[in-house]
Amino acid sequence: MRANDLRLTRAGVLCAVALLGIGACFHGKLAPREYYRLRMPQLGDSARPADGASAGLLAGGMAIVPYVTPGLYGDGNIVYRIDDMAYGSYPNREWAVPLPTMLGMLTEDIFRARPMTRDPAVFDPPSPHAYSYVWRGLVRELEEVDRGTQVFAVVRLDARVVRARDDSILWSGTARAERLVPEGTMPAIVEALSRLSTDVIVQMQDSARATLLRPAASAVRSPVNGSSSRP
Repeated sequence: MRANDLRLTRAGVLCAVALLGIGACFHGKLAPREYYRLRMPQLGDSARPADGASAGLLAGGMAIVPYVTPGLYGDGNIVYRIDDMAYGSYPNREWAVPLPTMLGMLTEDIFRARPMTRDPAVFDPPSPHAYSYVWRGLVRELEEVDRGTQVFAVVRLDARVVRARDDSILWSGTARAERLVPEGTMPAIVEALSRLSTDVIVQMQDSARATLLRPAASAVRSPVNGSSSRP
């Protein structure tokens, strides 16, 4: 059913939804609600920490706060986009857990599978400033995208790592990924969003790791010809 719907133009779908909504009002019936959640897929070898990476862990722990989800992303319904022209959200297809929480929990799972700090990363602790670092994320894109007869999943997230004691920004970055979803079904779209969210968070973690560990790595190198090892 979903695959057939996605082969229609979105304008036609919106019209059909409007008509169905009118019919539902007259007949007293609403479409059943569907609930979905993001889940971390099994990490591939390329996403696993390299051998010896534990030797370069940052001292302390990382607090992960709920992601900021502006606009439609914070409403609880799954968002779709028609090309780059129009946004909407499904009235009966919802996230089973609020998106800020799901992304935070996903980040915690990734940070525990690929440690960046000596102490464990913790999502939504009572006092984030009790940790050495805080991970703050923001949703830019996380949706189904319809381009003609093709269906894609797209995720773009921003993040920053701040020093907890003074809120100074130590690293900030963004990552984006998209994937064709040939099946066009909502379960397949959500699975793609899960994989893309994981890939994007891993990319940002790698970038943050490279930035935050660079000074420590440079400090242990022996000077060459009496000069600093830094370029």
